[in-house]
Amino acid sequence: MTIEQSTIALVITTLDDPEVADEFSSRLLTEGLIACANRIGPIHSVYHWQGELCRDEEYQIHMKTRPERLDDLKDAIERHHPYDCPEVLILTAGSSQLYSEWVQQCVQTAR
Repeated sequence: MTIEQSTIALVITTLDDPEVADEFSSRLLTEGLIACANRIGPIHSVYHWQGELCRDEEYQIHMKTRPERLDDLKDAIERHHPYDCPEVLILTAGSSQLYSEWVQQCVQTAR
């Protein structure tokens, strides 16, 4: 298997409700911004927010997209996400050629 360098991007966010996470993922799929999403969790998150130490149960969403759609995806996450300050982690990733081609086919080009 040949690994293609930086052929896809992995974008991660978290949400506190599994149904909202599924609806959120479906919306981004429908908008053609991601090829797929994986919901992971529940996970236990510990963080500071507005001067307080918070401990919450969340669901992590791993989304795969084309690198050239990252700005559009980031904007859509910030627009539709229920959090005031949503996590948007962006990682470029190598992948198998077959998987990369599938992601490229699934994610629409910018309109």
